[in-house]
Amino acid sequence: MYNSPLQVGEPAVAGADFTRRRLLKSMMLVTAALALPALPPDAFAAPLSADQKTTLLRVARDIYPHDSLLDDAPYQAVIDAILVEAESSPTVADLLSKGVEDLEQRAQHIYKVNYTAISKPEEREGVLRSIELTDFFQKIKGGLLMGLYNNKALWPKFGYDGSSWETGGFIDKGFDKIDWF
Repeated sequence: MYNSPLQVGEPAVAGADFTRRRLLKSMMLVTAALALPALPPDAFAAPLSADQKTTLLRVARDIYPHDSLLDDAPYQAVIDAILVEAESSPTVADLLSKGVEDLEQRAQHIYKVNYTAISKPEEREGVLRSIELTDFFQKIKGGLLMGLYNNKALWPKFGYDGSSWETGGFIDKGFDKIDWF
């Protein structure tokens, strides 16, 4: 039989409280931590602020301006869909956050005000043109393209009756219905 100078339950090193249960618990935590996939650095991107969301709405209205035809609701629906996507995708959240930040910096640099405070539409358009090749701009533009122009509920506002091939095309209807173009 092995004779140990330690009593049962007595720590091997003075001050160290190692028990079998504690050792197993520590090993489980380490194993669980190593088993987790590595998260990208932007995995915990902060949600957009109310001001940033207002900026996104202004950007949306400036990309496809239909001030006399549409209120904010269809634009907001598209922005909300993109924000929902950002909740589950750190990449999209980061894209939106950095995109709005870049846009605001450009507006501050040129006009010394935030983007939404630029009063002239042509000046806001100029700022947007400076970012039109960015992924941020393309994300918003693409969402709007499908969210506005592929929305059957909005077609009557644009003077579009829908597909016409079933009735022989636009021959009888003509192209003069659209007065906003």
